[in-house]
Amino acid sequence: MADYAEMARNCGARIIGGCCGTMPEHLRAMREALETRPRGPAPGLDQIAAALGGFSSDSDGTDGAGPTRTRSSKRRARS
Repeated sequence: MADYAEMARNCGARIIGGCCGTMPEHLRAMREALETRPRGPAPGLDQIAAALGGFSSDSDGTDGAGPTRTRSSKRRARS
């Protein structure tokens, strides 16, 4: 998680956190890494994939063929 946080910061992320399953020790490691490791250059896609694993979709998002969000025309009813 510390390496993840460092890479995210070096890519330009300003808010870095976890998801379900993130434990207090993960957050401590992330904070320590961000406070003690110097900012570096943004990692390339090859570096990210090597550290975090391959992409789960057919596209890495850089070719315009990544997943898209479909919007529904239905609106929620107000209470």
